[in-house]
Parts: sequence; structure tokens; C-alpha cells
Amino acid sequence: MKINTGIIILILCISLSSSAQSFQGGIFAGINASQIDNDTYGGFNKLGLNAGAFVSREITPNFYWQMELKYSSRGMYHHPTINQNFIALSNLKYLELPLSIHYFYNEKIQVELGFAPDVLLSEYYEDEHGSLDPAYAPDLRRFGVNVFGGIYYYFIENMAVGIRYTYSAIPFYPFDFWTARYRDKGYFHDVLCLSVKYYFVR
Repeated sequence: MKINTGIIILILCISLSSSAQSFQGGIFAGINASQIDNDTYGGFNKLGLNAGAFVSREITPNFYWQMELKYSSRGMYHHPTINQNFIALSNLKYLELPLSIHYFYNEKIQVELGFAPDVLLSEYYEDEHGSLDPAYAPDLRRFGVNVFGGIYYYFIENMAVGIRYTYSAIPFYPFDFWTARYRDKGYFHDVLCLSVKYYFVR
């Protein structure tokens, strides 16, 4: 019910933006390529979807703030190779609330910086023998925070294509041993997001 209420509120905000010239709103969708830092595998091999809606408002003529409600699928995937015939897959689905500042250059280029609290919706794990019990990762955090930056290009007035890089601000799976180096304290999401967004009002 909480998620449904949040979606309704965001839709209302977008609807109200049509009667307020200072507000903008729209939708977006795309593909995530992700990996997990500090596991034993490398490469952005896990593909997943992202989609959501946003509202934004002008701060100064070239700066805007933006709020989103976003679904995002992340994780990792290791496929069989000549030397290793095993499979490792984690598929973690999140609801995010990204907040960001945007700078527009020449009305064509948009640069963004922000952070995104998230909540875990579901988890799935698999190896070469099939699916694994979610108890496989008992210490997985249900709530987290990410930081991100991105750049978009407006190929027509109301549509843009862009790429966003997202990284966990805190480990989503903390290790149970002490280490002085923050980057070694657990698993961190490492995500490249390619998406297209469309403005209802701009």
C-alpha cells in the first residue's frame, strides 16, 4: 500500500505540473548493466530494467532540482567460460527515490549529480544447479543509499537519451570483519544505466 500511495502522489505532482510553468514532469525507461564490487567476479554482465517518473523545477535559468520514483534491477552475473563451468547470478530489485541537481548547457546537454535512497523489493540467487534460498544472503540490507552522476542529450525538444553511473554510498551487504579501508567493508552496487526520458511538460 505504501508503494501504491507513493506512485499516486507522484502522478498527482506530474498532473499539477501541467498548470504550473515552473514545474516539469515526465517518464523514463532503460537498461542497467551492473556488477558488484568486492565479489570475485568482474564486468558489467548483469542486465536489468529501470523505469520510473520524475518531477523537476527550475532553481535558476540553467539549474533544476529533480525528484524521481524509480524501479531498478541490479546485481551480478557470471556466465560459464572455458576454464570455469559454473554460473553465479544475483538479481536484486529496488524502489529508489533519486534526488538530484541538473545543469543545462545550450538546451541540449544536461548534467546531473545526486543521491538515491532505496528499498529492496525482492531478491533472487542462482547457481549452475538452479535457484538458491534467499537465506543465502541473510545480512542483506533492506534499505540503502546510492550516489550518482549522469549526462543526457536532447535529440528532440521533449526527449533525451543519456547514461547515469550509480554507486552504493554504503555497502548493501556488510562484511562481518573489521577493515580500515571503507571500500573493503562489504559489497557495493556498481551500475551503468542507459535510458531514454520523455517530458510531458518542459
